[in-house]
Amino acid sequence: MNIRKGKSDPNKPLFLTFAKTNPNIMNMTTSDYLLIALIVFILLLYPLLRRITSLLEVLVKKYVQSTSNTAEKPQYNEGQITQTVLNLKLLAYERIILFIERMKPDSLIPRTLSPSLTSKEYQLLLIREIRNEFEYNLSQQLYLSEDSWVMTSHFKDNIITLINTASTECDPTATAGELAKKILEQYIHSDIKVDLILKAIKAEIN
Repeated sequence: MNIRKGKSDPNKPLFLTFAKTNPNIMNMTTSDYLLIALIVFILLLYPLLRRITSLLEVLVKKYVQSTSNTAEKPQYNEGQITQTVLNLKLLAYERIILFIERMKPDSLIPRTLSPSLTSKEYQLLLIREIRNEFEYNLSQQLYLSEDSWVMTSHFKDNIITLINTASTECDPTATAGELAKKILEQYIHSDIKVDLILKAIKAEIN
């Protein structure tokens, strides 16, 4: 059986050539064409739909985790913040108590006395020491009660006043030791009751 291979006419559309060799194509209805187009569209769209579905699953999981963490965080953070504030308050009271202990004349003088200084030089040194330490602890007032901070501030002012008063009883060229002696004498007879101040501050901690 001889099969003739005819040459395709380049001037005819490919569809017409295919339709001529496949007569069933010409019998297809509009619905058939739409169905084929829909199937092709779905096949092309399927990979994209899978990627979108996977992305949505990831986003949903992240949202659920985020919502769960958000619901749990307030209780955890609230307790953590409360403990942190408590620790800062205890540290502030500790530092203020240490400041008062260090600024007492019977503690301050043995730590700073220098025989080579004159009474005037030693007066300035003592006042500078007190002010520097007080300024270093200024931030502690954020965690102290108002009463504790006022007591601390008044204590600092009273000690400086006592030093200045003792200095007026010394010759400017006198030794630092002479000024130290005057300061201790006046401190013993003053109204500065360090024990009562510390007791009041410590009572607030308890």
